[in-house]
Amino acid sequence: MKPTPPDFEELYRSWMRIRNKMNLMEDLPRDFGVDDLLHLSEIHTIQAIGSTPENNIRIIAGILGVTPSAASQVITRLTRRGLIKKVRGLRNEKEVSLELTVSGLIAFRNHEEIHARMYEQIAGRVGALNGNERELISRIFSAFESV
Repeated sequence: MKPTPPDFEELYRSWMRIRNKMNLMEDLPRDFGVDDLLHLSEIHTIQAIGSTPENNIRIIAGILGVTPSAASQVITRLTRRGLIKKVRGLRNEKEVSLELTVSGLIAFRNHEEIHARMYEQIAGRVGALNGNERELISRIFSAFESV
């Protein structure tokens, strides 16, 4: 096993703090302008569907980084709540595609606005990145994701 550089330990601790905060946020339902409050897993499923016109449960699961079974459970909940509809037969009768309803589109757009504000705040704090910096950050995020 390779020894870890000392400066990596602080980076890792920072990553764990971020994960802990994200776990806490996951449990808090939020208002996205529709009748029901939505958890992050639900709004991110709506986001994935709204951003991916040609989709199915496997594609959405891949985007979210979850199993098709986990994606299916969230999709079933959102369908029952009237935010998503399942459409058969776009490519063949067996395949089911997913579309947002009017309420789903409202939640999607409100979530997009929140992300735009977040991107702006983060980019403002980070500033411009050159190609090497972007590649390094990408490498670090990929390592965290793969482990």
